[in-house]
Amino acid sequence: MRKDFIALDWGTTSFRAYRVGADGRVQDVVSAAEGILAVKDGAFEAALERHIGAWDVTLPVMAAGMITSRQGWIELPYIPCPASAEDLARALHMHTTASGRRIAFATGLSYRAPNGMPDVMRSEEVQVFGSLDLGINHFVTPGTHSKWITTKGDQLIRYATYVTGEVFAALKDHTILGRLMKPGPDDEEAFAMGVTAALEDPAGFLHRIFSARSLGLFGELAPEAIASYLSGQVIGTEVAHAIRDNPKDAEYAVLASPGIGGRYVKAIEIAGLKVRYGDPQAIVKGLAIIARKTGII
Repeated sequence: MRKDFIALDWGTTSFRAYRVGADGRVQDVVSAAEGILAVKDGAFEAALERHIGAWDVTLPVMAAGMITSRQGWIELPYIPCPASAEDLARALHMHTTASGRRIAFATGLSYRAPNGMPDVMRSEEVQVFGSLDLGINHFVTPGTHSKWITTKGDQLIRYATYVTGEVFAALKDHTILGRLMKPGPDDEEAFAMGVTAALEDPAGFLHRIFSARSLGLFGELAPEAIASYLSGQVIGTEVAHAIRDNPKDAEYAVLASPGIGGRYVKAIEIAGLKVRYGDPQAIVKGLAIIARKTGII
């Protein structure tokens, strides 16, 4: 018999908890900008109770994300790819807090690319395992560190990380490229222009992005549009690299909210590929799948 439970996605910069009913529907959500790096002196239990203390302490908690990293609550070793939800279920770490909450911590996955470079992730794999019923094999999880993930059957077989969000923020806030920018709504035309330029010359990134300044200097790009243009340049470069080894007819699912997710959907469409939205709360479904495999719910 299925039970209510709490799904916990605790990352580097954000905290998100979902109270989930036995039918799998989210009944309540708590979000906070208190990622693991904001928790002082390792007081993770206190931080958890600040956010979900009003929720029934007897509900089992399924936790994923950077909370199991070296800077998190309990560090767990990565499972190498290929890996399945079953592998994550077998590796759950059980913990009971002083308040009596029972937490099952799910670890992340590692992958070593053919060029020898290692890659790691925590939580995105759970989103993907919660999205396998879409019937496709290629997934994108946009964010500070975007992931492009490939599956086969019930296994996640390979992936690549792109520090796109972090690079955009650094260029915008800490280089001369941001000096002419002014706040404004997203400019779809400027974004598309940036994506198109990136797709046409993906290797020219360091040269191309200077146009975020020069086009502004010559009045060919409005100050309110420069950020969207630069975003298109950065995301377009990511897309150009990420799709190069995939089949031309591959279909992609973007697992994100419409904000950042919409930009990725648009960029992938500009590249001439098939793409659709996945469930931005797929991590809840993924954690439920893992929990059921161990009898937690």
